[in-house]
Amino acid sequence: GVWFFIESNKTTEIYLVTKQDLPSGAAINLESLEQVELSLFGLSQLYLQPETLVEGAYLGRAVAAGEAIPVSAITNQADDNWANVVVTPEVPISTQLATGSKVAIWAAPLIEFQTYGEPALLAVDVEVVAIIEPEGGFTGQSKAVELKVPKESIQFLLGAISNKASIALTASAGSL
Repeated sequence: GVWFFIESNKTTEIYLVTKQDLPSGAAINLESLEQVELSLFGLSQLYLQPETLVEGAYLGRAVAAGEAIPVSAITNQADDNWANVVVTPEVPISTQLATGSKVAIWAAPLIEFQTYGEPALLAVDVEVVAIIEPEGGFTGQSKAVELKVPKESIQFLLGAISNKASIALTASAGSL
């Protein structure tokens, strides 16, 4: 009785699922995604299927690896108000940070050798695009972090880096 009803109503369709963590602004296409058979019942129209993926689609928010892509996360406009910058913070980054996490960027100006001033907030709600592990024999070297930074903050961030400020990242509420 019940088992037959469940099996007879079990319908699956093909949906698009991420192969890896993807940051907001990432261009998506069939080659960068997996096609997975899922049973989403009444929620099927809320998730991206191969036939509904349009050319020139971008993610409007970060999507974690293995996640079915919500239609609400798709946009057809590139995000031109942001730029990616790689920084190596002097303060070790949290182990909780991952692709898609939101952080604030702080910079303490260098006053003299190993003496820094009060930290200033340079940007908020900056997205982590990638965490880059140090390579080679430099085990004490810090991890670098690729960040998606608002263009209006780039000048201040690059100024702080060129003036040898101590850079730190703090997790924001709304991180993945």
